[in-house]
This record gives sequence, structure tokens and C-alpha cells, in this order.
Amino acid sequence: MISRRISKETIVTRIGNEIADALAKAGADDASVPSAPLTYLELFSRAKSRNKTIWLIPPVHHWYEGSRPGGCLSIDCNRRDQTTLTRFFSGHIRSLTFSDNSKCFEICPKCTAEQATPDHILACLGFSKQDLVSNPLLTLDFFRVHRLMDLI
Repeated sequence: MISRRISKETIVTRIGNEIADALAKAGADDASVPSAPLTYLELFSRAKSRNKTIWLIPPVHHWYEGSRPGGCLSIDCNRRDQTTLTRFFSGHIRSLTFSDNSKCFEICPKCTAEQATPDHILACLGFSKQDLVSNPLLTLDFFRVHRLMDLI
């Protein structure tokens, strides 16, 4: 027969757990005593803390994710590429300047015929906006191959 020694600490711990369980059961059986009605300041404080916890949780709207560079993209790429695509989507490319309150773009280096607006760059590459949204990595590769990354 195997004898097992139980230390004093184990016995004290077990007894302490049993006492705590008994107190918890007794406390749960007691009927709660009705408290005094809450004051305006107590109600205001509770509502304020509830509102604070609601506002600390960010919303799950699709546009909220799109508020950071690359946030609306469902692709895994580095921050520079995310920023480039987001800038191109929004139309705020690097070559955009303002002259007399009108937008001015540099000349397109591929065709040297028109200004390098985002729509013109897509047309020069043979892409549409739908292609840009459906396959952004391919569009990025075309930007690199045709040396348009400096414009965007």
C-alpha cells in the first residue's frame, strides 16, 4: 500500500476553500436588500460610463477600415504599396499640383500626350477601375514595369 503524506499547507488550503465556498453559497441565498433611489448624479455617472465604453469600441463599418492607408484593401502588402494604391484610388497622386485653383498633373511619361491623371494612367495601361479594384497587385506590378511609381 502506498502511503501519501499530506502537508499542513494542503490541509489549510482545502479548509480555506471549503469555508469560502460555504460563505459564497450563504451570500447567494440572502435576499438582496432594496437600496435607496439613485440620485441624478449617480444616474448621470452610470450613463456617462456606459457611453464611454460604447465609444471606446471602434465601429465595424467598411469605411472606417478604409480611413488608414491600405485599410480598405484585402491584400497583404507592405505599407508603401498600400499607400500608393490608396493614393491612386483617391486621385491624390504625387504629380498633382494646384495652379489658379485648378488641378494640374504632370505629362504622362508613357504616351507624352496628356496629363497623367489617374484615369489616363489606367487608360494607358489598358486597365479599368474594375480591374484596379479586383486585382490591385497586378496593377502595382504594371505601375512598376512602366516606371509610373514616381508619379503616384
